[in-house]
Amino acid sequence: MVNQQKIMTTKRVQGTQSFVRSIGLLQHICDRSTPPGVPDLLSECDFTRPTLYRLLGGLEAENLITQTPDRRYKPGPRLVNLARSALAQTDIRTLARDALETLRDKTGETVHLAIPSGEGLVYIDKIESRETVRMGSTIGTFVPLHSSGVGKAFLSALPEQDLVSYLEHASLKAITRFTTTDPDLLREQIEHCRTQGYIFDNQENEEGIVCFGAAILNDRGHPEAAISVSVPLFRIKDDKSIYAEPLLDCVRELSTQLGNP
Repeated sequence: MVNQQKIMTTKRVQGTQSFVRSIGLLQHICDRSTPPGVPDLLSECDFTRPTLYRLLGGLEAENLITQTPDRRYKPGPRLVNLARSALAQTDIRTLARDALETLRDKTGETVHLAIPSGEGLVYIDKIESRETVRMGSTIGTFVPLHSSGVGKAFLSALPEQDLVSYLEHASLKAITRFTTTDPDLLREQIEHCRTQGYIFDNQENEEGIVCFGAAILNDRGHPEAAISVSVPLFRIKDDKSIYAEPLLDCVRELSTQLGNP
């Protein structure tokens, strides 16, 4: 009996390890800006070739990933359906919808709602501008913390020890030629955001696009999500309060609804 229990325990542990590896690989494929091929995944992930092929085969069999004609991997149809179901059940998205539409109407520009995902944030809602020129972002897009309006706003609302840990360990990669890659400069920007309540992202995540970002706080005073107003550079008005003040009103209203005093 004891030996049988050991065998069952070992099987559970092995199954758990395989599941964790599969989810990690799936997350890596989803987070990548372009679909990776096997050589990319071998160099970027800590898997042997046989393990990688086994994990890819399992994910593909479940329609969680699919291959492109040039044998690269991208999220599959089943994952899209799961994501839709998860989004439909995300309370913050339902709670924020009316406020986001009001913010879009007041600013005239595209509004994003983002929540934490891995080492960054992911857009879970987007209210399009009614202008002709719009942003190409989509729901489900992953954005880094250090280069985006929503990301920096989220960082500014973190407890100090969490922010210090992030700044010590984060890889501040350049997304555009305007991206902040110096941790000391990023800290200055975050402190400025803490003072004025919002961050101004000047083309750091996408050239030609500037963003105003602010965090939604929960009942513990911690960031629950973040909102941005995204404006094409050619269309931005000189008076930044046109965007900042409605944004601050929006996050205050939603934070209050989450129990933040």
